[in-house]
Amino acid sequence: MLAEFQQALVDLTASPELCNLVRCGADDEVLPARYELTPRELRRLLAIVRHPGMAAACTVYRMNRLAPMALNVRGTIRALGPALGPLVNDYWRDYPRGHSHFYIESDRFCRWLRQRIAAGEPVAPEVPAILEREAAAVHAALEASCSDGLPYLEITAPAAS
Repeated sequence: MLAEFQQALVDLTASPELCNLVRCGADDEVLPARYELTPRELRRLLAIVRHPGMAAACTVYRMNRLAPMALNVRGTIRALGPALGPLVNDYWRDYPRGHSHFYIESDRFCRWLRQRIAAGEPVAPEVPAILEREAAAVHAALEASCSDGLPYLEITAPAAS
C-alpha cells in the first residue's frame, strides 16, 4: 500500500483542486475511494493536505510545470494574456503528469494548444502565428536533442480521466 500512499501524495501535490476537495471534507471518501490506504496512511495524507505548507508545495509543483513553457514559448505565453491561467489548468487536467524534458513538455503543450485553437478556443489574434513560430523552434530543438541520443517519447493523447 506504500505505492498507493506515494501516488496519492503525488496526485494531491499536482492537483490543488483535489487538495481542496479533501481539505474541505466535502467527501471523506475521496482518498479511500481512489487509493488503497491503511488507516495510518490516510491519517498522514489528511494531515499533510491540511498543513499550511501544502499550498506552497502545490505552487512549487505548478511553477515547475510552467517553467518549460515560460522558457521555450515565452511569446505565446505573453500573447495568451489572461487566457493563460484557464488554459494551463485545462492542459494540466488533460496531462496531469509533467515531463522532465523541457522540450518534450513544451512540444506537448504546443500541440495541445494548436488542437484547442483549431477546435475554436478563443485567443488573441496574434497567438496562432506566435505559437507556430515558437512551436517550430521547440520541435527543432527537440529533434536536435534526440539526435544527441536523448530519447523522445511521443506523447500525443491526454491521460484518461
